[in-house]
Amino acid sequence: MNTAISICLILLLLVLIGAIITLTVYIVKWLIEFTLLTKTLNETTTLFKKEAEPILGELKETMTTINNLSKNIDGQVTSLKKTVLAAVGLVSVIAGKFKFLSGSFFKGFMSAFNLFRRK
Repeated sequence: MNTAISICLILLLLVLIGAIITLTVYIVKWLIEFTLLTKTLNETTTLFKKEAEPILGELKETMTTINNLSKNIDGQVTSLKKTVLAAVGLVSVIAGKFKFLSGSFFKGFMSAFNLFRRK
């Protein structure tokens, strides 16, 4: 019986050694593939960075130009708004005076017309 147990233990030991060797081979293979993957990923990110830098520089320049243009247009619109408000204010003041003068003139003209019409 001892020989059967000894043979089983030796067989179990050989199977465990085979499993450990197989597991070690798969872990080493996985580490090699993972290293290759990280190397490829690093090269891809480096390439993307080199390709994206000029595009981002042009985009930054474009956005700066658009920002300056919008500030310039905003200033011109504000200036035009002030000018239009001043012109409208002046016209309303003049129109108010003409309204007063035209009302008075019209009343005077009608009274003179009525005066001449009666005679």
